[in-house]
Amino acid sequence: MKGIKNFVFDLDGTLIFEGKPLTSALSDTLIELEAAGINTYFATARPLRDTLPVLPKHFWDHTLIGCNGAMISKAQQVTNANAFNKAQIVQLLEWLDREGIAYLYDGHYDYAISDKPHEFHQWVAKLGTPPACNASLREQQVIKLLVLEGSRYKEIKAYCEQHFDKFSFYHHSGTDCFDIVTEQSNKLSALQLLQLDLSSTMCFGNDHNDVAMLNAAKKAVVVGRGISLTRPHTLVCKNTIYTHLQALLETKRAS
Repeated sequence: MKGIKNFVFDLDGTLIFEGKPLTSALSDTLIELEAAGINTYFATARPLRDTLPVLPKHFWDHTLIGCNGAMISKAQQVTNANAFNKAQIVQLLEWLDREGIAYLYDGHYDYAISDKPHEFHQWVAKLGTPPACNASLREQQVIKLLVLEGSRYKEIKAYCEQHFDKFSFYHHSGTDCFDIVTEQSNKLSALQLLQLDLSSTMCFGNDHNDVAMLNAAKKAVVVGRGISLTRPHTLVCKNTIYTHLQALLETKRAS
């Protein structure tokens, strides 16, 4: 813990599980870590809209990195977003519609869904926000596209490479879906844009979209066995992340 001032947490699979909100035990520990002098950041694939419902209000005004680094918010407002080229994303969405592929895409706050139904559409709506008009929202800035049919990955990636600028693709472990964002968008690039001192930062993650920031941080904590790092790191699991944070808290208090 010597020299560590910042903690950066992924959410799903790292601090929250099965889509459930952050537990009070973990929340209280993070608040105690902040009282001991740690700055807390969150970096997730979720947009701001879907991040706030799983965090206690204490954290709502924190700096939140969303959409795999394509979105940054502060005080519940989006302050930076890497949007797709409008003509390209509209063309891609029209092609997905013709191919009958299920998707969901995010603007700054609203989202829209494909005509082809998918159970994930209902899951997102249960968080409190109904979908916007697809035809209207695609005329605004689109930040992230979630494709809900992982079996079509190669086909979709090939279409994108043939027709558009380079995009970044992030598959979510244990799911049949993947994200598409602009090429420069990842959690590490967002942390660098925030000018966070990574030499005094500990990052926590569990999936492939966390690898870049985990490798760049002073210290890395991996939750579960979904990814492998070649650098030194601490390995914990769903059942031990709380005790590990408690141990870090005691170490910080003693320093």
